[in-house]
Order: sequence, then structure tokens, then C-alpha cells
Amino acid sequence: MSNISTIAPDLGPAVDNRRASASGLIAGVDLGGTKVLAGLSDLDGVLLATMEEPTAHGEGAPVLEQIVRMISTLAERHHDLGPLLRAVVGVPSAVSPSTGLASLSPNLAIPADQPLAGLLEAGLPCGVIVENDVNLAAFAEATLGRARDCSSVAFIAFGTGVGMGLVIDGRLFRGHHGRAGELGLLPLGTDPHDAAPKARAGLFEDQVDSAAIRSLYRDGTVPVSEIFLRAGSGDPEASAAIAALAKSASVGLASVQAVFDPALIVLGGGIGSRREFVDLVSRHMSSLLPFAVQVEPTSLGPEAGMRGALMLGLHELSIQTAP
Repeated sequence: MSNISTIAPDLGPAVDNRRASASGLIAGVDLGGTKVLAGLSDLDGVLLATMEEPTAHGEGAPVLEQIVRMISTLAERHHDLGPLLRAVVGVPSAVSPSTGLASLSPNLAIPADQPLAGLLEAGLPCGVIVENDVNLAAFAEATLGRARDCSSVAFIAFGTGVGMGLVIDGRLFRGHHGRAGELGLLPLGTDPHDAAPKARAGLFEDQVDSAAIRSLYRDGTVPVSEIFLRAGSGDPEASAAIAALAKSASVGLASVQAVFDPALIVLGGGIGSRREFVDLVSRHMSSLLPFAVQVEPTSLGPEAGMRGALMLGLHELSIQTAP
């Protein structure tokens, strides 16, 4: 079942004011393992509508048809504003800049040997850009959110896993293979060379994701949201679990700050977007680095990836049509 919302808040200033009188539409999609969030904007950066559905899993990659249908439905409802000119899709995977290939979850059943952009373009009347979802969230913060006036920003999502997007001087930093920001792979655990068959032996992600905070709590089956609620209600064990997770997270953030020196670090995701977690991380970082670091929670919430997709679409279109 679709959840369609017709809205008209500004995404922000148009990327290129010369296009203010032009007509056309941009679609942005955030593809997740549990839901697909699509949005539509005009060329002035006005968010016109959003649509959300549970992700379609199964053989034959039904999610491809789902994404095309959602974009087409939104575009048709606003066809009076012009044709669909670009679609940007965020995925939970690194995307190779040279091949366009992404290592997506096998549950999505998307062919691993074909660029997702090409598969989607077969059903859409416009070009498609596929980008890492956390990169798009970083681009949203850089153009719309807390880092709007900053020269650089690192957006780090803490939730089911951990990922990072970097925007430096208005440009996404993707790396040669598209793997820049794979923060979860940092060997910051207890023993990264441990050959024992343990899934949670030495990677940074193993220390700071949802499974980690649940394991730090007395009952490993309690949802992360409930742990934060219990901490807010005075549960000392819940508070201790959050504090321990924040201490581990601060090591990774200190590494990011030391290597890239971003003007601002923005945290997002189900864990990272919580102010109490951000404050604890900041406190721990003060003992790791000999200088102050600015860390803030996302200002865009769970729509950051979709909004970043729209802004990147506007940005790429303005580059393509510039004289």
C-alpha cells in the first residue's frame, strides 16, 4: 500500500537560478531494505510530493518495477509542471563510479552484473543516477541542512550498520571505487586479525551498530528505540549501554576528524540522530583529540537520503545544461 503526501515545502534555493523559469521535474528515491521513499521536486527545488511503500522483495526483482511505478505515479500527478528530467536513486551500497555496479542485498534480487541505473532507465523517460544512500544524506546536509554554510561535512549514520558520506567544497567525495566512507570496515575492534569464526570480532561496525547496543543491554532482544525510551525514564542499564556505545563511536569519529578534518560532523540514523547520543559522543571525543570538534544530529531526519537525491538531481542537471 502506498502512502502519498502532496506537500510544498522548499528544499532550499534552486541550484541554478537561471532555471527558475524552466519547467520540469526531478525524482529522488531512497531505497531501503524495509521501505522505499520517493519524492518529486520542480526545478526551483520545491518538494511537491512524497510516496512511501514497503520494499518489494522476491524473485524477479519486483523492486525495480516498484521504483519505476512510484516515480511514474508522482510525475503523472504533476505532469502540468513539465516532463521528468532526472531520477536519482539512493541505495545501501557502494556504487562504482566506473561501472555503476552496486553490491545490493540478495533479498532484492537485482542482477549484480548490471548497473541499476540502466535497469531503471528502461522503464523511465529520463536518465537515472544511482548513488550510495549515506552519500545522498551528506549531500542533503551540505545543501539544505546544518552544513549549508560549511566548506565540508561528514555525515555518519549509526543504525542497523554504520556508513559515512563526505562532501568537500560542494562535491561528493566517492573514492576511486566508490567506497569512500565505508567506515564500518575500519579495524577498530578488539582484534581485527582474529581468525576465529566470530561475526563480531574486530570491525568498527561490530562495535557501534544496533546489534551492539542491544548486546550491551541486559536483554538483547529489546529494540533500540525502547532502550532509548528506558534510558529517558531513568533505567541505569539502558543509559550505561548508550554511554558505552557512544564511547566506542567516538573512536571512529576521531579517526574521521583526524584524516579529513571536516568543518562539521553530522550524525544520523536510528541511533545517531538522537541528541543524547550525539552529546555523549562529543564528550568522549574531547578526550581523544587536542582540539574541539563540532558534532550535530541531522536536521533532516529520515528524509535526508531522499532530499539529497533530489538536490543531487538538480545539481547534475544544472551542470549538464550549463552553457
